[in-house]
Amino acid sequence: MKRLLTYFKFNKTEQNGFFVILVVIILFSIIYSLVSRNDKNDPIVHQARVFEQSFRDSADAVDYPNRKFKVADVHLEKKTAPIDRDIGADDDNRDTKLFYFDPNNLSIDSWRRLGLSDKQIAVIKNYEKKGGRFKNKNDVRKIYSINAKLYKKLEPYIRIQAETIVAGATAKAPLLYDKFETNHAELIDINTCDTTALMSLKGIGTILSKRILKYKEVLGGFYRIEQLKEVYGVTSETYDLIKDYITVSNLEGIKKININQIDANSLGKHPYLSPKDAKLIVNYRDQHGNYTNIEDFTKIGTLSDLAIAKIAPYLIFENDSR
Repeated sequence: MKRLLTYFKFNKTEQNGFFVILVVIILFSIIYSLVSRNDKNDPIVHQARVFEQSFRDSADAVDYPNRKFKVADVHLEKKTAPIDRDIGADDDNRDTKLFYFDPNNLSIDSWRRLGLSDKQIAVIKNYEKKGGRFKNKNDVRKIYSINAKLYKKLEPYIRIQAETIVAGATAKAPLLYDKFETNHAELIDINTCDTTALMSLKGIGTILSKRILKYKEVLGGFYRIEQLKEVYGVTSETYDLIKDYITVSNLEGIKKININQIDANSLGKHPYLSPKDAKLIVNYRDQHGNYTNIEDFTKIGTLSDLAIAKIAPYLIFENDSR
């Protein structure tokens, strides 16, 4: 070391200063390594404790009055917490069997088959005891025990029959899908109209009227006016402008698909089914035999309830005559 210092021509004072700086650097290095080692001991546990402490502090705060569980109910190891199910909760794990139904005076057992809990059914029955009746689908949606998710699942299957207005009068025939306006003379039937009739509506021009008729052909016909919102270019604003001036009354003209005879390629062309869905449907039919009703589709296991409800009006279940 002395030879090195002599080589750089350091005098005695400069040599002493160099050694002092070197000792200071070594001491700081040792202290830093010791401190860093303590911080690195089990960092996961340390971070978990910090998180748990911050969670406890926030849960105990005075300005958090609406919390639904206590800190004691939360365990970081299990990563689970008790769920506070309210009366409107929709239990996806509950066994359901969807079918067409009239909600008026529907039995408790039938409500259970549709996936409703006893608490939800109790609210409906209490509504009926007080003289309440479901005159249209919106009345079902207004029941507070039926949340938006559950209503969306049930809505395609609701079939409310028209009531007799006065004693001795001829009762209206039950409608299969929706209750339509009585004054059809002023309404445009989107299953039978042409582009000229559509263009008389606010917000509908030449291009959009052609798109609506083209989509009607691809679908096989409309069975409810809400399907217009599926047409590209029909915005929510446009739909709100025209919904009171249109109707769907010619349901007999809807083109039906014989699900027990059609091939996967043809079935996959329908807007409500993807080619993959169509292949699954046909393969299941080939393996398990012909379908007898729409409820057989639930056995496939991969189709959503919404997809089944949307395609149902376009299917017939006649046996294959080949």
